[in-house]
Amino acid sequence: MSAPAPGPAPAQEPAAMPGPAATSAPPAPRADTTLVAALRADLSAAGFSHDHLAGLLGEEVLSALDRDQFVPGQLRVQELLDAAAADSLPAEPAAVLSGLWLFGMEITVAQVEQALPRTGIQGLLRLELVQAQAHDDGELCRPSVDLRPYQAEQQDGVADLWVASDLSSHQLQGALPAEHVLGIGRASLTLAASIHRRPVSTALEIGTGCGIQLMHLLNHAEHVVATDLSARALDFTAFNLLLNAPELRLDPENLGARVQLLVGSLFDPVAERTFDLIVSNPPFVITPRPADEDPAARYTYRDGGRRGDLLMEELISQLPRFLSDGGTAQLLGNWEIPEGADWDTRPRLWCEQLEGEAPVDAWFIQRDQQDADEYAETWLRDASTERDIAQYRLRYAAYLQDFDSRGVEAVGFGMIWMRRRSAADAAMMNPWRRFEEISGPVDQPLGPVIGGTVARAEAVARDAEAVLDSALVVAGDVTEERHQRFGAVHPEVIVARQGAGLRRSRPVSSAAAGLLGAADGEFAAAQLATAVASLMDDQPADGADLEQALRTETLELYVEGYLTRS
Repeated sequence: MSAPAPGPAPAQEPAAMPGPAATSAPPAPRADTTLVAALRADLSAAGFSHDHLAGLLGEEVLSALDRDQFVPGQLRVQELLDAAAADSLPAEPAAVLSGLWLFGMEITVAQVEQALPRTGIQGLLRLELVQAQAHDDGELCRPSVDLRPYQAEQQDGVADLWVASDLSSHQLQGALPAEHVLGIGRASLTLAASIHRRPVSTALEIGTGCGIQLMHLLNHAEHVVATDLSARALDFTAFNLLLNAPELRLDPENLGARVQLLVGSLFDPVAERTFDLIVSNPPFVITPRPADEDPAARYTYRDGGRRGDLLMEELISQLPRFLSDGGTAQLLGNWEIPEGADWDTRPRLWCEQLEGEAPVDAWFIQRDQQDADEYAETWLRDASTERDIAQYRLRYAAYLQDFDSRGVEAVGFGMIWMRRRSAADAAMMNPWRRFEEISGPVDQPLGPVIGGTVARAEAVARDAEAVLDSALVVAGDVTEERHQRFGAVHPEVIVARQGAGLRRSRPVSSAAAGLLGAADGEFAAAQLATAVASLMDDQPADGADLEQALRTETLELYVEGYLTRS
């Protein structure tokens, strides 16, 4: 059960608003083992990979594609096709496939047959990957799905994969269908790069969509369960698993040996089970809930059907019971920020509600924040609602009324890490909780950075004195900035700045600056703290207070990675 939403009850229900366009989604690809094997061989032989396309089309074209701009790619592909025709040569297979699936161009059946000789047009039609129609110049192909190369880091290097999803809003007329299956997006890439990859026996992905996180998990998890409320999304996932089976170390004839796909909401399909790792890019988007809402009209890829941010509250509160001892969870999410409140008010409340469960560590990082207007505009634009101006106005007004009913000023976005303490650790130290805002650029992948931060925080929680008794050095990416007014004798602000990873910056005390300047690995941090405290000219009457404050600040700098063990 979810706790009630904060803030006063609404004076009235939000005005009814139309849901997504009634356009039905096309059939999902079929996981036909024989045909998919033929397609895999064709795609590989055609050089339909990121590196080959970068050379063929140019990095500028691929960068434009990442921004959902198709025109540069369409022009380049047409140039390649025209040049081949002028020389009476077969078209470059990768150019043909790019035009078809990346840039939504109409390609002749003859060109497609030539580019995919094993699969052929009939195989593509049976797989539901294209549509064919007669034309004055012959039969033409159009894409039914978005199918694109994807590079993923694996234990033994980079793997070239392919990912199928629904056509994007830029390739469709009107608003997206309710059952839309999202493809490779910034959020999914952010989550994939932020996971601390450690070998685990069991992993769970909630809301798998087309299976991007799942494909990464198979690189370091023996068995993975993936759930989704949409059976159609799981059909895409099954197709993508089959298409990439060799690279994912899957048996095409027995995907179930390592993967289980289950239909259902959140944890419903995995009741009474526990996992070593849980990951999720959940359907957290806050959406007004009118009294006459049609559940079938929800965008299942983003809308979990709860009011406000209650889906995130429910997810956070239930997570611990599905984690094994020492198990971790990493997910993306957003949270409402009440008027006049700090950004972490809701996340802190969720963590307080964890008390009574097994001890749970938690780390929330807010990466962005939008006011109510900006939030409404973002998600109305995401579904291309602005293409129907009447619907857009109604939905925009409903968003603002919904936020106002709960006194919501803004919405924060970010990353969440959680861990269920093992029985041994639970008796040794209190839960570790961290809430920080990092809104500037970061360096991906963040997985190793998050893993390192957690390990250092655990070392401090386990035995802070042991950390201080070790030799610490300033991390190689850390620099110092000093700020002072002209003519001042001493700096008024000293800032330590990280040049990599989370790229934090923080003011440090004069004493800490002195310790950082002397931390070359020759002496233990505790020795340096004693020496610096004794040398401070503005030392208080009780020098022990300064030394203790410096020891505390040193431990914070160590946890955040400004200092590391030599």
